[in-house]
Amino acid sequence: MYHMRNIVNHDSEILLPKCMYNLKNIYSFDPPNNFNELPEEEINIDVRNQVMKFLKIPSGEMADLEVRQDLLLKKLDILYDRIKTISAFCSVDSVQETKIIKKVPVMEIPEEIVLIYSPDCLPWFLKKIIKESAHPVNVSWHIHSSVPSERVKKILAFVKTFPKFVNNLKVNIRLIFKCVSADPELKLSSLDVPIVGNVNILRYLSLAFPSVIPYDSEDYNVDSLLDTCHVLERTTEKNKEVLTKKIFSQNKKWINKDEFSILDAATFNILKQWQNSAKYAPKDWLAKCEKLF
Repeated sequence: MYHMRNIVNHDSEILLPKCMYNLKNIYSFDPPNNFNELPEEEINIDVRNQVMKFLKIPSGEMADLEVRQDLLLKKLDILYDRIKTISAFCSVDSVQETKIIKKVPVMEIPEEIVLIYSPDCLPWFLKKIIKESAHPVNVSWHIHSSVPSERVKKILAFVKTFPKFVNNLKVNIRLIFKCVSADPELKLSSLDVPIVGNVNILRYLSLAFPSVIPYDSEDYNVDSLLDTCHVLERTTEKNKEVLTKKIFSQNKKWINKDEFSILDAATFNILKQWQNSAKYAPKDWLAKCEKLF
Protein backbone atom coordinates (compact mmCIF):
# COMPACT_ATOMS: atom_id res chain seq x y z
CA MET A 1 0.00 0.00 0.00
CA TYR A 2 2.77 2.44 0.99
CA HIS A 3 6.29 2.47 -0.33
CA MET A 4 8.85 3.20 2.40
CA ARG A 5 12.48 4.19 2.01
CA ASN A 6 14.87 1.42 3.02
CA ILE A 7 16.82 2.66 6.07
CA VAL A 8 18.92 -0.44 6.96
CA ASN A 9 19.84 -3.08 4.38
CA HIS A 10 19.79 -6.79 5.37
CA ASP A 11 20.40 -9.86 3.24
CA SER A 12 18.38 -12.20 5.49
CA GLU A 13 15.01 -13.33 4.28
CA ILE A 14 11.96 -13.81 6.51
CA LEU A 15 9.68 -16.73 5.72
CA LEU A 16 6.02 -15.79 5.67
CA PRO A 17 3.06 -18.19 5.79
CA LYS A 18 1.07 -18.66 2.62
CA CYS A 19 -2.14 -18.94 4.59
CA MET A 20 -3.09 -16.26 7.07
CA TYR A 21 -5.74 -18.19 9.03
CA ASN A 22 -6.26 -21.98 9.37
CA LEU A 23 -9.88 -22.99 9.88
CA LYS A 24 -11.26 -26.35 10.91
CA ASN A 25 -13.07 -28.26 8.18
CA ILE A 26 -16.66 -28.54 9.47
CA TYR A 27 -17.43 -31.35 7.01
CA SER A 28 -14.58 -33.55 8.13
CA PHE A 29 -14.94 -36.34 10.72
CA ASP A 30 -11.24 -36.24 11.57
CA PRO A 31 -10.12 -35.34 15.10
CA PRO A 32 -10.43 -31.61 15.99
CA ASN A 33 -6.81 -30.86 15.19
CA ASN A 34 -6.72 -31.28 11.44
CA PHE A 35 -3.68 -29.04 10.89
CA ASN A 36 -1.62 -32.14 10.23
CA GLU A 37 -2.78 -31.87 6.66
CA LEU A 38 -0.67 -28.71 6.25
CA PRO A 39 2.98 -29.02 5.22
CA GLU A 40 5.39 -29.16 8.15
CA GLU A 41 7.34 -26.05 7.04
CA GLU A 42 4.04 -24.13 6.92
CA ILE A 43 3.17 -25.04 10.55
CA ASN A 44 6.62 -24.25 11.97
CA ILE A 45 6.76 -20.71 10.55
CA ASP A 46 7.09 -18.29 13.44
CA VAL A 47 7.47 -14.75 12.07
CA ARG A 48 8.08 -13.14 15.45
CA ASN A 49 11.01 -15.37 16.33
CA GLN A 50 12.48 -14.85 12.89
CA VAL A 51 12.35 -11.06 13.30
CA MET A 52 13.88 -11.18 16.79
CA LYS A 53 16.76 -13.35 15.53
CA PHE A 54 17.09 -11.08 12.54
CA LEU A 55 17.44 -7.99 14.74
CA LYS A 56 20.09 -9.61 16.93
CA ILE A 57 22.36 -10.15 13.93
CA PRO A 58 25.09 -7.44 14.15
CA SER A 59 24.80 -4.81 11.42
CA GLY A 60 27.21 -1.96 10.71
CA GLU A 61 24.48 0.35 9.40
CA MET A 62 22.22 -0.34 12.39
CA ALA A 63 25.08 0.40 14.80
CA ASP A 64 25.73 3.72 13.06
CA LEU A 65 22.05 4.54 13.31
CA GLU A 66 22.05 3.81 17.06
CA VAL A 67 25.12 6.02 17.57
CA ARG A 68 23.43 8.87 15.73
CA GLN A 69 20.30 8.39 17.79
CA ASP A 70 22.29 8.56 21.05
CA LEU A 71 24.02 11.77 19.92
CA LEU A 72 20.68 13.38 19.03
CA LEU A 73 19.23 12.44 22.42
CA LYS A 74 22.23 14.00 24.19
CA LYS A 75 21.82 17.20 22.16
CA LEU A 76 18.14 17.31 23.05
CA ASP A 77 19.01 16.97 26.74
CA ILE A 78 21.45 19.92 26.45
CA LEU A 79 18.84 21.97 24.60
CA TYR A 80 16.21 21.20 27.23
CA ASP A 81 18.57 22.37 30.01
CA ARG A 82 19.23 25.62 28.14
CA ILE A 83 15.52 26.26 27.65
CA LYS A 84 14.93 25.72 31.38
CA THR A 85 17.70 28.23 32.19
CA ILE A 86 16.32 30.83 29.76
CA SER A 87 12.76 30.39 31.05
CA ALA A 88 14.03 30.93 34.60
CA PHE A 89 15.57 34.26 33.54
CA CYS A 90 12.39 35.26 31.69
CA SER A 91 9.96 34.36 34.47
CA VAL A 92 7.37 36.98 35.39
CA ASP A 93 8.72 37.31 38.93
CA SER A 94 12.16 38.36 37.77
CA VAL A 95 10.97 40.90 35.19
CA GLN A 96 11.06 44.45 36.47
CA GLU A 97 8.30 46.76 35.28
CA THR A 98 9.48 49.76 33.32
CA LYS A 99 7.37 52.81 32.78
CA ILE A 100 7.20 54.10 29.22
CA ILE A 101 7.25 57.86 29.17
CA LYS A 102 5.89 59.42 26.02
CA LYS A 103 7.97 62.27 24.76
CA VAL A 104 5.71 65.03 23.54
CA PRO A 105 7.28 66.68 20.48
CA VAL A 106 8.40 70.18 21.44
CA MET A 107 8.24 72.82 18.75
CA GLU A 108 9.79 76.22 19.07
CA ILE A 109 7.14 78.92 18.80
CA PRO A 110 7.84 81.05 15.72
CA GLU A 111 8.15 84.79 16.19
CA GLU A 112 5.55 85.52 13.52
CA ILE A 113 2.56 83.49 12.34
CA VAL A 114 0.39 84.67 9.45
CA LEU A 115 -3.20 83.36 9.33
CA ILE A 116 -5.37 83.95 6.26
CA TYR A 117 -9.10 83.42 6.88
CA SER A 118 -12.39 84.07 5.17
CA PRO A 119 -15.03 86.04 7.12
CA ASP A 120 -17.29 82.97 6.70
CA CYS A 121 -14.81 80.80 8.64
CA LEU A 122 -13.36 82.60 11.65
CA PRO A 123 -10.60 81.13 13.89
CA TRP A 124 -12.46 80.99 17.21
CA PHE A 125 -9.76 78.81 18.76
CA LEU A 126 -7.37 81.77 18.49
CA LYS A 127 -9.04 83.44 21.50
CA LYS A 128 -8.05 80.52 23.75
CA ILE A 129 -4.43 80.66 22.54
CA ILE A 130 -4.21 84.42 23.20
CA LYS A 131 -5.79 84.05 26.64
CA GLU A 132 -3.88 80.97 27.92
CA SER A 133 -0.49 81.02 26.16
CA ALA A 134 2.54 80.94 28.46
CA HIS A 135 4.14 83.56 26.17
CA PRO A 136 2.27 86.85 25.61
CA VAL A 137 0.83 86.94 22.09
CA ASN A 138 0.39 90.02 19.93
CA VAL A 139 -2.43 89.93 17.36
CA SER A 140 -2.65 92.34 14.46
CA TRP A 141 -5.38 92.10 11.83
CA HIS A 142 -6.06 93.34 8.35
CA ILE A 143 -9.18 93.25 6.14
CA HIS A 144 -8.45 92.63 2.46
CA SER A 145 -10.22 94.62 -0.22
CA SER A 146 -11.92 91.42 -1.47
CA VAL A 147 -14.14 91.33 1.65
CA PRO A 148 -17.63 92.81 0.99
CA SER A 149 -18.66 95.70 3.24
CA GLU A 150 -21.61 93.74 4.71
CA ARG A 151 -19.18 91.18 6.20
CA VAL A 152 -16.87 93.72 7.78
CA LYS A 153 -19.17 94.07 10.83
CA LYS A 154 -18.85 90.36 11.53
CA ILE A 155 -15.04 90.61 11.46
CA LEU A 156 -14.99 93.69 13.72
CA ALA A 157 -17.23 91.91 16.26
CA PHE A 158 -14.78 88.99 16.25
CA VAL A 159 -11.56 91.02 16.74
CA LYS A 160 -12.88 93.51 19.30
CA THR A 161 -11.99 91.16 22.19
CA PHE A 162 -8.33 90.90 21.14
CA PRO A 163 -5.80 92.61 23.45
CA LYS A 164 -4.15 95.84 22.34
CA PHE A 165 -0.97 95.56 20.31
CA VAL A 166 2.22 95.73 22.39
CA ASN A 167 5.67 96.24 20.91
CA ASN A 168 8.62 93.85 21.42
CA LEU A 169 6.59 90.75 22.26
CA LYS A 170 8.12 87.40 21.31
CA VAL A 171 5.07 85.91 19.52
CA ASN A 172 3.18 87.86 16.87
CA ILE A 173 0.13 86.63 14.95
CA ARG A 174 -0.96 88.51 11.84
CA LEU A 175 -4.57 87.79 10.91
CA ILE A 176 -5.65 88.60 7.35
CA PHE A 177 -9.29 88.38 6.29
CA LYS A 178 -9.96 87.96 2.59
CA CYS A 179 -12.40 86.19 0.26
CA VAL A 180 -9.86 84.92 -2.26
CA SER A 181 -8.59 81.55 -1.01
CA ALA A 182 -11.06 78.69 -0.53
CA ASP A 183 -9.40 77.28 2.62
CA PRO A 184 -7.72 78.95 5.61
CA GLU A 185 -3.94 79.11 5.43
CA LEU A 186 -1.08 79.41 7.90
CA LYS A 187 2.21 80.88 6.68
CA LEU A 188 5.50 81.16 8.53
CA SER A 189 7.36 82.73 5.65
CA SER A 190 6.58 84.01 2.18
CA LEU A 191 8.88 81.30 0.81
CA ASP A 192 7.40 78.39 2.78
CA VAL A 193 4.55 76.18 1.56
CA PRO A 194 1.44 77.20 3.55
CA ILE A 195 -0.41 74.86 5.92
CA VAL A 196 -3.92 74.58 4.47
CA GLY A 197 -7.19 73.81 6.27
CA ASN A 198 -8.49 74.45 9.80
CA VAL A 199 -7.64 70.96 11.06
CA ASN A 200 -4.04 71.11 9.83
CA ILE A 201 -3.59 74.63 11.22
CA LEU A 202 -4.81 73.39 14.59
CA ARG A 203 -2.40 70.43 14.42
CA TYR A 204 0.49 72.86 14.01
CA LEU A 205 -0.69 75.33 16.68
CA SER A 206 -1.30 72.52 19.17
CA LEU A 207 2.38 71.52 18.84
CA ALA A 208 3.45 75.16 19.22
CA PHE A 209 1.10 75.72 22.20
CA PRO A 210 0.75 72.22 23.76
CA SER A 211 -0.49 73.48 27.13
CA VAL A 212 -3.36 75.37 25.47
CA ILE A 213 -4.59 72.79 22.93
CA PRO A 214 -3.58 69.23 23.93
CA TYR A 215 -2.91 66.89 21.01
CA ASP A 216 -1.64 63.29 21.21
CA SER A 217 -0.11 62.86 17.75
CA GLU A 218 0.43 59.11 18.39
CA ASP A 219 -3.27 58.44 19.05
CA TYR A 220 -4.65 57.11 15.75
CA ASN A 221 -8.24 57.48 16.97
CA VAL A 222 -7.70 61.24 17.45
CA ASP A 223 -6.21 61.62 13.97
CA SER A 224 -9.08 59.63 12.47
CA LEU A 225 -11.65 61.94 14.11
CA LEU A 226 -9.67 64.99 13.00
CA ASP A 227 -9.93 63.72 9.42
CA THR A 228 -13.69 63.42 9.98
CA CYS A 229 -13.71 67.07 11.12
CA HIS A 230 -11.91 68.01 7.91
CA VAL A 231 -14.64 66.26 5.89
CA LEU A 232 -17.39 67.81 8.06
CA GLU A 233 -16.14 71.29 7.20
CA ARG A 234 -16.85 70.64 3.51
CA THR A 235 -19.84 68.31 3.63
CA THR A 236 -23.40 68.95 2.45
CA GLU A 237 -26.30 69.58 4.80
CA LYS A 238 -27.65 66.02 4.61
CA ASN A 239 -24.32 64.47 5.72
CA LYS A 240 -23.75 66.77 8.70
CA GLU A 241 -25.80 64.69 11.12
CA VAL A 242 -24.02 61.42 10.24
CA LEU A 243 -20.53 62.93 10.67
CA THR A 244 -21.32 64.78 13.91
CA LYS A 245 -22.77 61.58 15.40
CA LYS A 246 -19.51 59.80 14.55
CA ILE A 247 -17.45 62.54 16.22
CA PHE A 248 -19.62 62.59 19.38
CA SER A 249 -20.05 58.78 19.55
CA GLN A 250 -17.71 58.48 22.57
CA ASN A 251 -18.62 61.82 24.11
CA LYS A 252 -19.28 62.11 27.84
CA LYS A 253 -17.76 65.38 29.03
CA TRP A 254 -15.49 66.04 26.06
CA ILE A 255 -15.09 64.30 22.70
CA ASN A 256 -12.01 62.25 23.62
CA LYS A 257 -11.18 60.63 26.99
CA ASP A 258 -13.27 63.04 29.05
CA GLU A 259 -10.75 65.87 28.68
CA PHE A 260 -10.45 68.88 26.41
CA SER A 261 -8.31 68.27 23.33
CA ILE A 262 -7.68 69.41 19.79
CA LEU A 263 -10.84 67.52 18.74
CA ASP A 264 -13.04 69.85 20.78
CA ALA A 265 -11.30 72.92 19.34
CA ALA A 266 -11.63 71.68 15.74
CA THR A 267 -15.27 70.58 16.09
CA PHE A 268 -16.39 73.73 17.90
CA ASN A 269 -14.69 75.95 15.33
CA ILE A 270 -16.76 74.24 12.60
CA LEU A 271 -20.08 74.27 14.47
CA LYS A 272 -19.59 77.91 15.46
CA GLN A 273 -19.88 78.84 11.78
CA TRP A 274 -23.32 77.17 11.52
CA GLN A 275 -26.57 78.88 12.46
CA ASN A 276 -28.15 75.66 13.79
CA SER A 277 -25.15 74.19 15.65
CA ALA A 278 -27.30 73.26 18.69
CA LYS A 279 -29.10 70.73 16.49
CA TYR A 280 -25.93 68.65 16.01
CA ALA A 281 -23.98 68.89 19.30
CA PRO A 282 -24.76 68.21 23.00
CA LYS A 283 -25.90 71.38 24.78
CA ASP A 284 -23.60 70.97 27.80
CA TRP A 285 -20.59 70.49 25.51
CA LEU A 286 -21.48 73.62 23.53
CA ALA A 287 -21.86 75.62 26.75
CA LYS A 288 -18.40 74.55 27.99
CA CYS A 289 -16.80 75.42 24.64
CA GLU A 290 -18.46 78.85 24.61
CA LYS A 291 -16.76 79.61 27.94
CA LEU A 292 -13.37 78.49 26.64
CA PHE A 293 -13.52 80.34 23.33
